[in-house]
Amino acid sequence: MIALVAHGYLTLIAWGDHGYSGFFPPFAMSNTTQIFSDLVIALTLVNVWVYLDLRRRGQSLYWFVLHLVGTAAAGSNAPLLYLLIRSNSAEASYRTQKELSNG
Repeated sequence: MIALVAHGYLTLIAWGDHGYSGFFPPFAMSNTTQIFSDLVIALTLVNVWVYLDLRRRGQSLYWFVLHLVGTAAAGSNAPLLYLLIRSNSAEASYRTQKELSNG
């Protein structure tokens, strides 16, 4: 939760300073190209994991498409939000299963 809030705040500051178009000159220098390619690789791996996790949990493809749109629009804020929502729903599911087995 702290990472989501902190990174979201940093993203808002960057958008305020440079606008959305300020995020897309990644090929101006070799160091920014490397950082951009590293981010693309990392988020691709995260998106593959989210897809597999959603399938394993029996969720619809709609949630994955929504996650991809969120990732394209907000970067790593979308996976952070997914982890937050997933952990809350997993905890609720665990409690429900425990109550059913005790009941």
